[in-house]
This record gives sequence, C-alpha cells and structure tokens, in this order.
Amino acid sequence: MKISEYLRKEHIFLDSMLADKDEILKFVADACAKNGIVKNSAMLYKGLQNREQTMSTGVGGGIGFPHTTNTEAKDAAVILVRLAKPVDFAALDALPVDIILSIVIPENKKSLHIQILARISRLCQNPEFLEKVRQINDPETLWKEIRILEETITLH
Repeated sequence: MKISEYLRKEHIFLDSMLADKDEILKFVADACAKNGIVKNSAMLYKGLQNREQTMSTGVGGGIGFPHTTNTEAKDAAVILVRLAKPVDFAALDALPVDIILSIVIPENKKSLHIQILARISRLCQNPEFLEKVRQINDPETLWKEIRILEETITLH
C-alpha cells in the first residue's frame, strides 16, 4: 500500500493561510466535502475535533496527522496541507506544525485506518519526503514526487 493511492493532487494545498488548529480542521473538512470525499463537512469537522480532544495528533517535527473515521466516506483519503506559517497544534514536542497530513477513513475500515497512519508515520521519518513537501510549490509536481519517492524507498 502506498499513500499516493489515497492522496490525489487535488487533495494537496500549499501555503495555506490558516491561523490555528480549529481553522485547519475546518479547512480539511470543507476540502473533503468539496472534493466529494464526504457530503457533510460539519459531521467530518466534528469527528476531527473529537479526535483532537482525545489527544493531539501533532506528533512532533512540525507534523500533524488529524484523522477520523466517517460513515459517508466510501474510500480512504489523505489530505496534505502545507501551512504558510506554522501554528500551535499542541504537538508532543510543543513545536508548531507546518505540515498537515489528514486522513479520512470509512467507518467500517478500521484496520485500513491503522495501516495508513503507520505508513504516513514511516514516510514522515524520511527527510527527503519532508524536504519535498516543504519545498515544492506545485501540487501536481509534489504528488508526482511523492509517488516516485514511494517507489524508491522501502517502507516496511
């Protein structure tokens, strides 16, 4: 399984001006509704909020993984948001976040949820991946580079 299977170029948003965690979650929910991942952005937003209330998905290193399951989602989706300015995300290392990799999973595919989270986590441990996400300024080019990177690295 590759993340690029669930991340489409239209799911990549670069240099987004979002002020805080709540605005990021709302942006992700709205983007998912706009891209046909879900119909009800408010329901998805609530799911993302509930997950953050359990424990922050700011994992450190400037990365946030907001994620949730959703009854409307037909397939898993990954949304990548690179922020124009890092924001506080209550991350484990207390550093601000500039990369958001949000995951929406159909409610009945909980094992896929864990697999995608693990895969993204491993991918984010690759400095080349983070460099590309932080430097490439075109969503289509970034998507292609992520696909190439996934072909050339081993993510067991």
